Amino acid sequence: MTTTTISTAISTANTASTDRSTHAPLRPVAKATALASVGGAVVAGVYEAAIRGIGVSTQMGTSKADAEPIPAGGFVGFTLMFAVAGLLFALAVARWAKRPARTYAVTAWSVVAASLVLPFLPAYMAGETRVALAAAHLVVAAAVVPVVTRSLRTHRA
Repeated sequence: MTTTTISTAISTANTASTDRSTHAPLRPVAKATALASVGGAVVAGVYEAAIRGIGVSTQMGTSKADAEPIPAGGFVGFTLMFAVAGLLFALAVARWAKRPARTYAVTAWSVVAASLVLPFLPAYMAGETRVALAAAHLVVAAAVVPVVTRSLRTHRA
């Protein structure tokens, strides 16, 4: 390698690492995903209050004797925890997928479908609780996935 080639490579690397405009197109996707996630958390909180309000048990455990209720706010907490993963995934597909909206939607709905198994894993949980938790996954996803997908549809890399 010549000195000119090395200095050109260093110059290009420095420009790329300091040029924030290359990441600017991701901001609308990040903002839409963050807002959708907060909206999903609100939906989860309202849904949780509603099922508790109508008397759906939230007890779960390895046996009836060991069963404990899902903590108040647990739906919101889990929603926000998985929203971080969703945000990172949305940014990744916005940056690298050829068809980001389709990639995100197909993957997100596949993950939601797979998550419907989770309420049926604990050894002890009332049937109504299992159904309510599976429905929670669908309700929150219905609030979040379309919004993020729409933001990716309008995204231009």
